Amino acid sequence: MIVKIHIYLFLMMAYMYAGGNLKWFLCYYAFTIMHEIAHILMALSLKVDMQEVILLPIGVNAKYSSYLSPWKELLISLAGPLASFLFALFFKEKTYSMMNLLIGIFNLIPLYPMDGGRIIRSFLSIFFSKNITMKICNTIAKTLLVILLLIGIILVAYFKNYYIVILILYIFSITSEELKKEKYFGLFNYLQKEE
Repeated sequence: MIVKIHIYLFLMMAYMYAGGNLKWFLCYYAFTIMHEIAHILMALSLKVDMQEVILLPIGVNAKYSSYLSPWKELLISLAGPLASFLFALFFKEKTYSMMNLLIGIFNLIPLYPMDGGRIIRSFLSIFFSKNITMKICNTIAKTLLVILLLIGIILVAYFKNYYIVILILYIFSITSEELKKEKYFGLFNYLQKEE
């Protein structure tokens, strides 16, 4: 298994340091790593090959073997948010509890490659064909990206919160990039083999 660090993580840390928020960012990042460890442990328990782990500015992304069955991807995707919700209950410190709660909720946003997007995609692929599943996922992604972009514009206009815009633009770029890759890799290759 290869561990990679995305260059934007260092830029995000520099941005947080400049704003005096590095301590909170590192705390949040530690919780996202714990969230990702839950995914990794579930994958290992299902005997799924780990290819790489990438440390991204908004969290951690583990890449698994190209041919995950829908059920395995569903279980692996659910493990992270469930762990975050359990951590939220476990921590007595309100700030830590709230961070874990937000990580769990944020990851359930139904945009691929986030957990929510993977959950919806793997669940739909159990019942529908590859083409129908992809159309539904693309429609959900495009609709949510427009909503998130509008929210970002409002936050900048009224609250001068630029962090959320950076986050939304980043989510937009990884979502469109991952959906393009999906034509060649991932769950849909598995489904194609099954048909």
